[in-house]
Amino acid sequence: MFAFPLSTSARRRTWRSCLWASLGAAAVSAQLPESEPFAPRTAPRGATMFSEMPSSRTGIVTENNYADPRMWGDRYQEFALGGMGTGVAIGDYDNDGWPDIFVVSKTETCRLFRNRGDWKFEDVTNSAGILGGSGKSSGGFFGGGGSADAGVEEWKQGATFADVNNDGFLDIYVCRWGVPNWLFINQGNGTFKEEAAARGLAVADASGVGAFADFDRDGWLDVYVQTNMLTANESHGGQRDYLFRNNGDGTFTNVTDAAGLLGPNLAHSTTWWDYNNDGWPDIYVANDFAPADYLYRNNQDGTFTNVIHDVVPGMAYSAMGADSGDVNNDGLIDFFVADMATTTHEKDQRGMASSRELSREDADSPTLAPQKLRNTLFLNTGTPPMQEAAVLAGIDATDWTWSTRFEDLDNDGWLDLHITNGMNREYQNADLRDRIILAENPSVRLRTMKDSPPLNEANLAYRNLGDLQFEEVGAAWGLDQVGVSFGGAFGDLDNDGDLDLVCANYGAGVTVLRNDCDTGHRVQIALRGTKSNRFGVGAKVEVFTSAGRQAREVVVARGYLSSSEPLVHFGLGAIDRVDTLRITWPSGAVQVHTDLAADQRYLITEQANEPAAEEQSGHSRHGYVDATAETGLDLVSREGAFRENTRQPLIPTRFDRLGPGLAVGDLNGDGREDMVLGGTTATPARIIAGTASGRFVHGSIAQLTSHQTLNDGPLLLIDVDGDDDLDLLLTRTTDSLPAGDAAYQPLLLLNAGGGGMSPAPDGSLPPLPISVGAAAAADFDRDGRLDVFLGGRVQPGYYPEAPRSALLHNQGGRLADVTATVAPDLAAVGMVTSALWSDVDGDGWPDLLLALEWGTIRAFRNDAGRGFTDQSAEWGFAAAGTGWWTSLAAADFNGDGRPDYVAGNAGLNTPYAASPSEPALLFYGDFRGRGRGAKRIIEAYYEHGRLLPRRTSKAIGGAVPTVRRAFRRNDDFAAATLAEIVDQEKLDTAERFAATELRSGVFLSQPGGAWMFFPLPRIAQIAPLQGIATGYFNGDGHADIYAVQNSFSPMSFVGRFDGGVSQLLVGDGKGGFTPVPPQDSRLLVPGDAKALVVTDVNADAVPDFVVTRNNGPMQAFSNTLRPAAGFLDGLVRTDGGVAKTWALVIRLRGQSGNRSAIGARVTLRLASGTEQVSEVYAGGGYFSQSSPRVFRRWTPEDAPVDVMVRWPDGVTTTHPVSAGETELMIAR
Repeated sequence: MFAFPLSTSARRRTWRSCLWASLGAAAVSAQLPESEPFAPRTAPRGATMFSEMPSSRTGIVTENNYADPRMWGDRYQEFALGGMGTGVAIGDYDNDGWPDIFVVSKTETCRLFRNRGDWKFEDVTNSAGILGGSGKSSGGFFGGGGSADAGVEEWKQGATFADVNNDGFLDIYVCRWGVPNWLFINQGNGTFKEEAAARGLAVADASGVGAFADFDRDGWLDVYVQTNMLTANESHGGQRDYLFRNNGDGTFTNVTDAAGLLGPNLAHSTTWWDYNNDGWPDIYVANDFAPADYLYRNNQDGTFTNVIHDVVPGMAYSAMGADSGDVNNDGLIDFFVADMATTTHEKDQRGMASSRELSREDADSPTLAPQKLRNTLFLNTGTPPMQEAAVLAGIDATDWTWSTRFEDLDNDGWLDLHITNGMNREYQNADLRDRIILAENPSVRLRTMKDSPPLNEANLAYRNLGDLQFEEVGAAWGLDQVGVSFGGAFGDLDNDGDLDLVCANYGAGVTVLRNDCDTGHRVQIALRGTKSNRFGVGAKVEVFTSAGRQAREVVVARGYLSSSEPLVHFGLGAIDRVDTLRITWPSGAVQVHTDLAADQRYLITEQANEPAAEEQSGHSRHGYVDATAETGLDLVSREGAFRENTRQPLIPTRFDRLGPGLAVGDLNGDGREDMVLGGTTATPARIIAGTASGRFVHGSIAQLTSHQTLNDGPLLLIDVDGDDDLDLLLTRTTDSLPAGDAAYQPLLLLNAGGGGMSPAPDGSLPPLPISVGAAAAADFDRDGRLDVFLGGRVQPGYYPEAPRSALLHNQGGRLADVTATVAPDLAAVGMVTSALWSDVDGDGWPDLLLALEWGTIRAFRNDAGRGFTDQSAEWGFAAAGTGWWTSLAAADFNGDGRPDYVAGNAGLNTPYAASPSEPALLFYGDFRGRGRGAKRIIEAYYEHGRLLPRRTSKAIGGAVPTVRRAFRRNDDFAAATLAEIVDQEKLDTAERFAATELRSGVFLSQPGGAWMFFPLPRIAQIAPLQGIATGYFNGDGHADIYAVQNSFSPMSFVGRFDGGVSQLLVGDGKGGFTPVPPQDSRLLVPGDAKALVVTDVNADAVPDFVVTRNNGPMQAFSNTLRPAAGFLDGLVRTDGGVAKTWALVIRLRGQSGNRSAIGARVTLRLASGTEQVSEVYAGGGYFSQSSPRVFRRWTPEDAPVDVMVRWPDGVTTTHPVSAGETELMIAR
């Protein structure tokens, strides 16, 4: 790799002298790293970035004919389910500076090719001592029959280059099926000796690949041997994998039992990945459908614990290849697992869609992460729970995928993704499966499958555009080879600084691809361990440049049954120097080099006495810690069993998992805030009382028992009867009972003083049997009493018809329905998910904003209490488009003194895509001609301009039998448009619901008086935003956003929307936002988060958060930065500097009937001339009512002048702020 001389002998002498001189010098003193420039790029160049190198040029001639007749006989199931693939390995076995290639052949001889430079390779299989021609071969549903030919070898699977005896030479481990694996020990003279039995690695099982790493950090490589199904009749569920510990001399001891490994497995890939960044390698095992994948946490004592369900929100169902890499350049290593999701509608409907129809995610399990029939991309958050972003990144569906490999192929500084695809038969094809099931006997079934063609598919390449966006560039880059490709390995085969590729193929020789990229600077890092294993396997290597940070881990076995050259490659783009190179060795030592030139390959030798890596403290730079246990807020809400929606079988979402809601208020008048937690089908509502100790105590309310069928909807703590204490208005939701059932009637409980509750007198509420999605209160007519808007969520049994919504006028303690006379446009406004009373136009009268599913954000102007006018278009809210809006909150984000609005939406990490030209669609109509009661739902979407059905022929045919009769063959249905499946006339007469915008975003006030929509940063689109809170959270004086995420409500055919862990967004005061990584904010809310409220849980004048989760425990987050003489230490500004900030909490006491001053506008004026403006709300967000207290912060460079309050009745008062004041009580 170093010193590329012209002559072969000189080339080898230079490399070896450099290698051993560097190793020897490390024992004396630290040196600058050895380096050599890359070789000139190879000519001639191809038409694309990658050029296929023919065997006539390279000399790489291999066979992979799959010649064992038992593959279509008594070993068919083993072949079809686990033994189908082969791999390839790249490594410099002779240390001459040129990486060599080992090719696995399924039933012929494996071959070793020595790289002679200039794209010429020599087959040295025999001279190197690699075994060839040995290990030869001597019922069920598909029957048996067939035996191996005498000249056919037993199946081989994967191969790995690894230095098992730490002598500086790469050995080769080859996994075989049913016979002992091979371990070829490098003799240091270009030859190998097979020593698997002598060294303890002669495993005779369904071995796939040996994954090497130093799991106990003793400086010697250990190995995990992955397995699959060995015999279908005896072990249909697979085998148990193996873990072998290196004894420190190149021999191995089986420690599988002692390590705590589980089984059996149907594994396709095993990857060492330090997921928790503790310096100890953990293991990800990708299993094919059963069992679920394993993520084994290294316990640092020789044992491992499977923590998959605690770390990831979901995993691939038919997991194949996997790889790790820092895809977003945040310095944390992410992880990708491939499945079989297809790239086109037709391919999906031919088979995989039918599998999704049969899938049943365990949506009711609070502890199990479901399996998904698609790829998964786990974003490492630096904390235990991962985010999942495959759909957001555009790499969720890549066809029948095997090898998955992250490398920077175009040297632009971002990891790209290469995919191999195809299968020996199209096993998932629904029509083919039907023919097999109907076959008369096992032999006919087997012949039917054998006579069907292979599933030839194009390999794919995805260019990383940054910001979690990939684009498919396989054809543009010359990586779209069509066929059946399995393993893939990367290495710099011509030493020109970019990475070349070798792929193993079914029934054909390997494909060798030369990378001809001529853009971007780059560096490569080769490691030589002294305390660590010799090639530094498991080390973390980071480079820092003016463009930011990149990180890699040295992993050899990766992708599928293959291993790549043990070095790391960094593309640098236009940057020609590395500011800092940091290596964290497997030993724990940290080594740093600075100011390194680009376009070099560096050899870094581990130095003696380097400092160990520092432990991460877990301290939150933004001051939030989980205070759930210490505050006593660890209440759990459980749900009853899942009920299928038999009335609307094609409904895309569930409505029995919407809550629980949460409301904050001082129920007993002791000055401490209390809460009410809404009930679920298995857990009744509860009162949560604040105490002087800082812990909350909770109890039941006699009138609030679990309904068992309905959930509580949003709830409000407001003074309904005008006696100056807070009453409870509780609504019901879900669609479990028929529309109009009396059980949906809201409940009003009056505060009897001291927090005791009793039912309101009859007539206090009008008949309102509606399934409620939003509740918000304000004094819309300024008569001194709080009125209520209730937004209907769903019309049970008739989704997506608009349910009833109601405006309730407080008439002296009786809430009267005045919708028809005051606000008729609200009666059937749509499916309401959030409601917010806010003075949008600044005239002193509260206007009403609504978030709708399958609708726009709606804005209704309050005409001085006499009525409401729809201003959605005039104010700019409708221009954002129709969506699945989820929540609303307000703050002055751009500093102009007018409220801006944040609106939650479904986000971009779901199977749905939407735009004005190609919206997500739902048709609702009588496709069978039987009247309203027979209306059916058909979801549709666009693919390249064609309108297509989302569901399968079986699902749609079950609801519309004419479809089943018209499409006897599933392949015909797969190729048809929606208009060809359901005639156009019926589509034209059906109601059409469209979503054109799925991004969450902010509506910022504009100089002309309207509002304009701007999407939130891309990472905030990783999941639906549910509860949203706004405020001055990070202490820089600008309004911020915190939102909790996810939804487990989508039906299993679609799958959970569960990629997020919540997101803090720091505002810049100009309408822009910076996402705060979870490892910094420490705001971690995995699961089905719902309500989010702002309150002060520990009475320190700092805003804290409380979150509810469906079918799970609440969470509380406390800002631990305590005020000291008004200052908060340690808060971080958006520029990264540490600032001190002033904190002030403002408590308003309004007039009788509205003591919390709901609807007041509060403006804190600072000496700099800036103003912090907000309003006091009852309701908003999602199923939430936050504290009416107003929390403020500013930096000490500024100073408060006064607080101006515009009260709900329009009167304005001004109040000075004294220096050092941390709490201000203002009474009307």
